[in-house]
Amino acid sequence: MKNSVVSYPSFKSGRKIWLQAHLYLGLFAGALLVLISLTGSLIVFGGQIDTWLNVELMRVDRPSENMPVKALSVILKAAEFVLPETGMIREVKFPRHPDAVFSILYHIPPSPDSYQIFVNPYTAEILGQRLWGAFDWCCSWHGPLMAMIYRFHDSFWLGKIGAMATGVIGVLMLISMISGIVLWWPRSGKLKAALAVKPKSSSERLTYDLHKVFGIYPAVVLLMLLFTGAYLSFHGSFPKQVNTLVGLLSSITIAPDFSNHTSHVDQDPISMDKVLEIANSVIPDGKIDFILLNNTGNGIVKVFKHGPDELMESITRRMVAIDLKSGEVLYTNYGNNNTAGDIFDEWQLSLHSGEAFGLIGQVIVFTMGIVPLVLYITGVLRWSQKLKVKRLITKKI
Repeated sequence: MKNSVVSYPSFKSGRKIWLQAHLYLGLFAGALLVLISLTGSLIVFGGQIDTWLNVELMRVDRPSENMPVKALSVILKAAEFVLPETGMIREVKFPRHPDAVFSILYHIPPSPDSYQIFVNPYTAEILGQRLWGAFDWCCSWHGPLMAMIYRFHDSFWLGKIGAMATGVIGVLMLISMISGIVLWWPRSGKLKAALAVKPKSSSERLTYDLHKVFGIYPAVVLLMLLFTGAYLSFHGSFPKQVNTLVGLLSSITIAPDFSNHTSHVDQDPISMDKVLEIANSVIPDGKIDFILLNNTGNGIVKVFKHGPDELMESITRRMVAIDLKSGEVLYTNYGNNNTAGDIFDEWQLSLHSGEAFGLIGQVIVFTMGIVPLVLYITGVLRWSQKLKVKRLITKKI
């Protein structure tokens, strides 16, 4: 009886598979990633850029150091003077700094578009208003510059379909990055050469070396950004499914759904000043960041406070839900022990934006925006060089 021989794919054939994956994923998904990454760089400092472009709307001079901020009821009363007859307030964003303003977001049904009213916190003067737009595909492409850039980064102005597409691109480019690392991986004793650009080399070798070093040095950060970006895109499109998937390892705390809530008290709504008083009694520390008003008629208001222990200034986790008629506290996550799933979920956006590591982290993420462009240009050049060589060989044959 002859011994049977089992053949395994050679390293060379395996490398060819990785090379094909790296090439085609990089050529097609990589082109879209360039657009996502460049807009992502701007978003890192999007709030500051938006304020700089709209100083007259978003910045005020504090009259004196001890000048108090006007009561919320006064701010809302001032906003109502310019609010259209059918306008409905969705959100009230509080000033985060002494020279910042109140931003009141409203919409005019049935349009999904939103608008912003800016109010001086010390005088209740209306500073102006502007179209904000919406995430929906119909309205993503208009509004303030930074809002449009953010929506393009998030969904290519295509709403939920675009958000799913960015998630898929993130996954595909993760595979491309991993294939690039596999192809780069040096043999024993060749690590130093694999990490360097060869001096006085040909244009072909220089292109290869630049592609190599721009891919390998920031690889950890790029892999992190691709993973967190894909996670955020899929979580935005399929929150229940993603939470279930994460929940296989650790549960994620989900706030109750109040869409079917009906108040058991038949009386006029309590004042917004009273709402803040209740919220501050439930969550005594931190600063009020914003309030969400429910426009479905179920009389729920949600107050969000930013605590000193939260990772990101732009994301607020502490929340209390209050019945507007009875003043009853329906839910708060304050004092809850975060699960590992909660911590994992919270870190995704803070890692993606760089805020988890402060200003240094933001600067690193900002600079990473140019890396996919360099990789794409050098990758296309390298591909075209190889095609040229193949054509020359074919002609000789």
